[in-house]
Amino acid sequence: MVAVFTVVMLVSAPLSAVAQGIPADRPYSAGSDNHKIDKNYYAPTEEKPSTSSGVVLKGEVTYCVPKGTPIKLKLATVPTSGLRLMDRTFDGDLQPAKLGQKITAKTTEDIFVDTNRVIPEGTTFYGSVSKIHPPRRMARPGHLEIQFQKLKLPDGRVFAFRVEADNFKKSTTKSKAKGVGRLMAWAGGGAAMGAIVAYQLSGLQSTISMHGYNIAAGAAAGAIAATTYAAMKRGKPAVLEPGDNLNMTIDADLLMPVATKPSPKKIPKHVEGLSVDVLKSKQVSDGLGGQLMKLELSIDNNTKYTLRGIDFYLEDSNGNHGALSLSQDDEESELNFTIHPYSMETMRMHFQMEFPKLKHKLVILDHNSRKPVHVVEIN
Repeated sequence: MVAVFTVVMLVSAPLSAVAQGIPADRPYSAGSDNHKIDKNYYAPTEEKPSTSSGVVLKGEVTYCVPKGTPIKLKLATVPTSGLRLMDRTFDGDLQPAKLGQKITAKTTEDIFVDTNRVIPEGTTFYGSVSKIHPPRRMARPGHLEIQFQKLKLPDGRVFAFRVEADNFKKSTTKSKAKGVGRLMAWAGGGAAMGAIVAYQLSGLQSTISMHGYNIAAGAAAGAIAATTYAAMKRGKPAVLEPGDNLNMTIDADLLMPVATKPSPKKIPKHVEGLSVDVLKSKQVSDGLGGQLMKLELSIDNNTKYTLRGIDFYLEDSNGNHGALSLSQDDEESELNFTIHPYSMETMRMHFQMEFPKLKHKLVILDHNSRKPVHVVEIN
């Protein structure tokens, strides 16, 4: 979409009016000469700085993000009591969300109007839980509606912004197949249980005399009962988990200034001569209701420094740190180890994770100063 500039040359009023065939006493309008105003361009305007809530409006060229534009968001931060055990149930699940809870979310891609970047990746949206939908049958979880009040660009500018979003997950082929598999599993278990109960009630002699029809009837009844129970069973309550995808489509035209040019991507910290490659990464259970990040690493330490297990930790995009941990299902995982200078090792490590859906990176500290010196992004 291209911004349209109209240049009007003023001569004498009567001559201009006669030339256009417009009466001299009739005011000029853009429509009189078939000029169309591009709604995606708004001329610079000067406004006084606002003193409320730190919002500053400046005169500049603005562009319109059209109504209906989808914006991809990920839940960034949620309320916390400061204690992990207080934020989770006895089963290790997050506590159900509550009305009014404050949250932030961040965009995961740039939003453009034509070639103009108006909402950069990393823009922060501030909002709160406005509605909670209960769990649904077929073990489908509940979902939330979230109302956003403002947004903050990466350069610090803040704008009022009212819009609704939700974390409702639409059914996909994979989720439907998973649901069918769950029903079949319940049906199989119910059939087996029904057959056992029928045999115990009838006994061997009756089963023989009935040619096994009693067992077949018991299996059918058990399968029907189990399938009905599985279909009627509701999922878990809606929760707020950092890293969750949010669905948001703006319901009104949004005027935004053109964002600054994309800043160059920060290069992760790197020690010359040290190469750490992630061969495999997988999330596994820690057996206590939590999650671990399992990494298989190829480490080429072509430096004079010695690396130790205490120098490694995992960090998520919210800044949470996860220490090295032992795993019950992998005897080759290591906790206390040493990688000597000018050596190459292939190692398996497990790290604790607070929020598995967030992006993570592996951080290596300088053993003496305890400052990060080497960072490896994990996809």
